[in-house]
Amino acid sequence: MRHASPARRALLAAGDVLAAVVAFAAVVWLRRVVALPGTEGVLPAEKVPLDPWPWLVVVGLASLLAHSLAATWSEPLETLRERGGLLVATVLTALFLVGAFFLLSRALPRTVALLYVPAAWTLHALFRSLVDRAAPPPMRRVLVLGDGEDARRAAAALDAGEAPGYTLVGWEPDAAGAIAASRGPGAPHQADDVVLASGNPREREAFAALVERSAAGGFELWLLPGLADVVASHVATRSLGDLPLTRVAARGASPPAFALRRLLDIVLGVPLAVLAAIPVAVVSLVVVLETPGPAWFRQRRVGRGGRELHVWKIRTMRADAERETGPVLARVGDERVTRVGRLLRKTRLDELPQLLNVLGGSMSLIGPRPERPELVAAFAAEEPLYRLRHLLKPGLTGLAQVMGAYATKPDVKLRYDLGYLFQWNPVLDFFVLVRTVTTVLRVSGV
Repeated sequence: MRHASPARRALLAAGDVLAAVVAFAAVVWLRRVVALPGTEGVLPAEKVPLDPWPWLVVVGLASLLAHSLAATWSEPLETLRERGGLLVATVLTALFLVGAFFLLSRALPRTVALLYVPAAWTLHALFRSLVDRAAPPPMRRVLVLGDGEDARRAAAALDAGEAPGYTLVGWEPDAAGAIAASRGPGAPHQADDVVLASGNPREREAFAALVERSAAGGFELWLLPGLADVVASHVATRSLGDLPLTRVAARGASPPAFALRRLLDIVLGVPLAVLAAIPVAVVSLVVVLETPGPAWFRQRRVGRGGRELHVWKIRTMRADAERETGPVLARVGDERVTRVGRLLRKTRLDELPQLLNVLGGSMSLIGPRPERPELVAAFAAEEPLYRLRHLLKPGLTGLAQVMGAYATKPDVKLRYDLGYLFQWNPVLDFFVLVRTVTTVLRVSGV
């Protein structure tokens, strides 16, 4: 669980940079003035860099990156020691320095890298100890939700003070009731952290509400995983007393994820729109010639935050296709689909006009496909977790589209969409883009 205000995090980050620079300078000075066994003649002392620019700047940046990845600014020293967070960050810094100096064509003796780790770790620990004593972090209020033995043990551990820096603000066996009774976007009881330990699989509505509120920045959400969760997900590296904790974070809806995808939307979307202009024009003419009606049409869909948007599509069905049936999903052998439309659906070319939505910002190249409001209402009523898709911008392509079939059932597509939301990383976006090309070439639509 996290444990730092923005001001405290800034102070810790500045102190970590200073500690890293001082440790590196001290080790280099030692390497220059002391003839360590086995180092004579291996590398002249004057070749070991110690210039303020750029080498000490590189050290500071490497330290910032390492401590950010190791999440050492979010906990007091006591819990950092328990999980070895400072040691991990210091070793990562040393590895980053080796790589950076290699790329910059400068020598970094192995002795400097090896001695840096204990020197920097000591300075980091001393600095954290001083900060914790001078300005102790405030106690964080933790709410435990759920029934069963795990929830009872979590509440007991907090009540007994087994989690330093955290205090039990309440234990609500009825998670759904507690959330329904609370108002506003924050956590019930104004908690800073919520631990969900419900063994009741029917409380998906409560879980969906907690994820939405947590994604809005109100609090951090933690899950006490069962055995199946531990086997299927990442190893738990945090604990509450002796119970494992797994953070529930909508990674795909984080600011870095949105920024990266928006960059991809512009960098790839503009040339794709230019390249698609002629094929789309030709296809649109063929559609008009085959059956009466417009070549394109706009359709209401549900986007990020549950807000409606209008997406452009090339018509693949008769103009009056939904006059009798209303909004329904296309099916294999659907008689409403025209001959040209069947080819467009197989190649997914009917979706190309949505590049305009991508460039306009209402959609992204990658994300869950937007559905019609009538269908969304039906899906969400049956499965509350369905609305978590709307934490993301809808996409022109997505994990569900490249892993499933065109007519894959909504509940199966939802599993892919939630997997993308919670396990997002830049490599996954690259995977989806590559698989999109192969999916189109496979011509497997309905």
